[in-house]
Amino acid sequence: MTLIKYILFLILTTSVVFAQKTTINEFAAIDKKALLLPDSLTKTTDQIASYINSNFITDKDKSRAIFIWVASSIQYDIDNMFALNFYENKNDKITKPLKTRKGICENYASLFTDICIKSGLKSYVIEGYTKQNGFADYI
Repeated sequence: MTLIKYILFLILTTSVVFAQKTTINEFAAIDKKALLLPDSLTKTTDQIASYINSNFITDKDKSRAIFIWVASSIQYDIDNMFALNFYENKNDKITKPLKTRKGICENYASLFTDICIKSGLKSYVIEGYTKQNGFADYI
């Protein structure tokens, strides 16, 4: 009886491993091309959008390329995550992460949205509050 259980275990394990290896990332080619964006073209969102429009056709491909570039190129600025500037203008929220390669939530959202709009995609930043310990917080 234990031999049968062992054989079933091997069959199930092999099936799971095989299933995991056959999983295909449908965005792998898009991600690869998006991450080839030359550093010299990442100083402004106009340059980034131009690269996106030149290399991707569908809205889905463009939005994925913008997402993967922003997510891979901008680090979360842990040191300044509580140092919100409520008076920072929209342009500064976009240019700061391009210069420093760091940002917080509002920088990611503003940068992503600006590149989307300049690439011909609709995108909006929705601002709001978090709930911390049962109360709405300013961050």
